[in-house]
Amino acid sequence: MTEDRQERAERILDAAADLLLRHGYRRVTVEDVAEHADVGKGTLYLHWKTRDRLFLAVMLREAARSIENLAQAIEDDPGLTLLHRMTRTQFLNVVRRPLLHAPYLADSGVLGKLAAKLHENQDPRHHEAFLDYLKLQAGHGLIRTDIEVEDLAKAYQAVLHGFLLAPAADPEAAADLLADTVAHAFQPTATPPAAKVRAAAPGAIALFRATAEIDRANLRRAY
Repeated sequence: MTEDRQERAERILDAAADLLLRHGYRRVTVEDVAEHADVGKGTLYLHWKTRDRLFLAVMLREAARSIENLAQAIEDDPGLTLLHRMTRTQFLNVVRRPLLHAPYLADSGVLGKLAAKLHENQDPRHHEAFLDYLKLQAGHGLIRTDIEVEDLAKAYQAVLHGFLLAPAADPEAAADLLADTVAHAFQPTATPPAAKVRAAAPGAIALFRATAEIDRANLRRAY
């Protein structure tokens, strides 16, 4: 893949994302995206064979960016590796990205029938990476160990998705409430030593960065 091809693909994705946010799934055509990206319609089809594949790629790129942002946030502040603080960060990361939040809200105006397909089309290693993150937390004594990791993950996802499904007039307040809920439900009552938290941070960063790279690699193959 040449650099020019990748740059052109990114320009097309930028154009598609901009138009989706401004006009919504139903109103944006391939011709609109091609014109906005300053490429021919045939050129666009060299990258993505269908309109839906193009728009799905936009969503997958958003997901990869949000996970990379999370990894960077933990690198900047190792305390964010704690489950409740990581959750607060990622919740805000999602709700502040309309294209990423739309699937949870079933926002057909923005994403149409693709709203339900983001998670179906993500690499299954996403789920595995989160389980590995929880195992890492358990290994450092940062989450409850009286519940199997797989069961804890199911309960956690139910809580997180519940908050994401509920439109929040004040995202910061919702994020605080979510973090408090997660801390009380899934973490030990005692505050962990700072050294334990710092020790867990590099592993969490590596897991999230690897997950983001999986998505980027899948996108590059589609280019």
